[in-house]
Amino acid sequence: MLDANQSGMECWKGKNIQPYTIEWLRQQRGMVDPFIQLLSKRPNSTTLTPNRDIDYVLTYGINASAITTLSPNIPLISDLGIILDIDLGTYFSSNYSNIATPSPRILTSGNTRSATSYIKYFLTQVENHNIIERTHHC
Repeated sequence: MLDANQSGMECWKGKNIQPYTIEWLRQQRGMVDPFIQLLSKRPNSTTLTPNRDIDYVLTYGINASAITTLSPNIPLISDLGIILDIDLGTYFSSNYSNIATPSPRILTSGNTRSATSYIKYFLTQVENHNIIERTHHC
């Protein structure tokens, strides 16, 4: 994932790719842009500014199953979040069953004060940034 601050248009000069740009990197390394692969186009913007598509997720050897940008979370003043779903079975070269549910794991720490502090911080972030409400729209 790249906070590139470079638009796709900046990668080209006429019909030629500019060296060391995001598009040059993608082509040189045989990477895939899941937005183009899955949606046949890049998003209009990856920031709050319309027509400012400057952030990328490029993959290599990973089967992406979905990609999207998150809705703005005001007072956000910069980039939108990008969500990428991947097929873990392909990624880890293994088969898995959708029927089986792994046992839940508990966050543990030998330092109770540290664990309590982390959980309090996490819950504050969830509340302050409306995480639950924002993820229901995905």
